[in-house]
Amino acid sequence: MKLSIIIPVYDVRPYLGECMKSVFSQQVDDFEVLLVDDGSTDGSGALCDTYAADHPQVRVIHQPHQGLSAARNTGLARATGDFIAFLDADDRVGSGTWGDNLKFFSIYPDIDMVEFPIREHEGSPRENLLDFSPRHVSKAVFNDWIIQQGYEHCYVCNKLYRARLWQSRRFPVGQVFEDTAVMPSVIRDCRAVFYSAKGCYHYMSRPGSISNSWHYAACRQLYLNSRRLLSECASSAALTRHLAPLRRACMNRLVDMGRCRDCDRADFRRQLSRLPTMKRLICQLRVLRSSKL
Repeated sequence: MKLSIIIPVYDVRPYLGECMKSVFSQQVDDFEVLLVDDGSTDGSGALCDTYAADHPQVRVIHQPHQGLSAARNTGLARATGDFIAFLDADDRVGSGTWGDNLKFFSIYPDIDMVEFPIREHEGSPRENLLDFSPRHVSKAVFNDWIIQQGYEHCYVCNKLYRARLWQSRRFPVGQVFEDTAVMPSVIRDCRAVFYSAKGCYHYMSRPGSISNSWHYAACRQLYLNSRRLLSECASSAALTRHLAPLRRACMNRLVDMGRCRDCDRADFRRQLSRLPTMKRLICQLRVLRSSKL
């Protein structure tokens, strides 16, 4: 049961030490760490090389800066493990988290993915612990994910995957909020999943990070991914009566687009024009009454 840990690295030298410390606290017998230096300019690449020199499990790939998705894709292309984990270089994983959760693949041989708790936006006023009651889902996995509103926590990093899920799957290069683009298709391909109460992924709040920056292009992509998911689900008779929360999520993301200080007003009006008249008016009113992001 070899675990491949994919860590994109871009100008994160102040945080990489804590990240790697958490990797080596995982109590996993067989693992490899793929540090993908995505054109760092702050010495992070050299620090990666130091880890590789000191630890035989660590491999470093240096590449020109192409963004988070491309770095993850590079790691996937080089991974040799039976299982995949993603870790952002400015985050960390609670001690023993991967070791404890890998065991579920032996307990439930049908599962393709384990999702475990995540502390969201740690260190900020938005900090929140998202945890789960232990649950094995082996039927209608995608429908269950929609009904349980799994799209609200589309993080790829608080999960472990069988490598088969990523053999021909890659992240969309150049897209922000790429997790929301790829996770629905991952869930569709899962034969079964396990929601675990063990361990924790610490998603740290850092100044200047994407999650702390509100830009129209990013909010637009998040909205389009949500709208695409809603469109896919709308044709399912089994899901029709469960889509109200997803519709609200789409509306909230459209409102956020309108609240952005760099809002593209012409494009925003085009997106609004797709809505029924009443919803369009409600959205416009919410934007007017809300503060700018």
